[in-house]
Amino acid sequence: MFENIEAFLTANSQYAWIAVFLFAFLESFILSGVIVSSAILFSVCIFVYNMELMPLYLIVPVASFGAHVGDMSGFLFGKTVGPSLLSTNFMAKREKMIKRAQSFLDKTGSYTVLLGRFVPAIRPIVPFLLGISGLKAVRFYLADLIACFCWGVALGFLVTGVGSLIG
Repeated sequence: MFENIEAFLTANSQYAWIAVFLFAFLESFILSGVIVSSAILFSVCIFVYNMELMPLYLIVPVASFGAHVGDMSGFLFGKTVGPSLLSTNFMAKREKMIKRAQSFLDKTGSYTVLLGRFVPAIRPIVPFLLGISGLKAVRFYLADLIACFCWGVALGFLVTGVGSLIG
């Protein structure tokens, strides 16, 4: 699959920023983040950087913005669809586990956003759960801006570090 992405970006270098944004969004959003790995985003960023399709000072903000849009979409999806999901039979059978998770999220709130941004396995799930939990949108938005900024800086360091080893 990645070979197809490389071939497309090599032939269409003007779309590199769209690829970075799109994969950052996809790995952050609840419906696609379970399928699209952060390793794909990381690989795309390294490829774009090593092939000099985009400079690092553009890769980082574009990826951060894509991640932020994905997180906000997941949060709003949780706010709107989440309550009706909690009333399903599937969730009713897991009520004890859900209440423990809700209690944890109520205690940690916006700090969970920062932690969730750096743990790929839970990255797309945290905004969705925080949307369900009743966290205020403004509080999530601000915490997510900070988390995405920190994550973007870390991504930049990883791309240059690993990119110099590969390229």
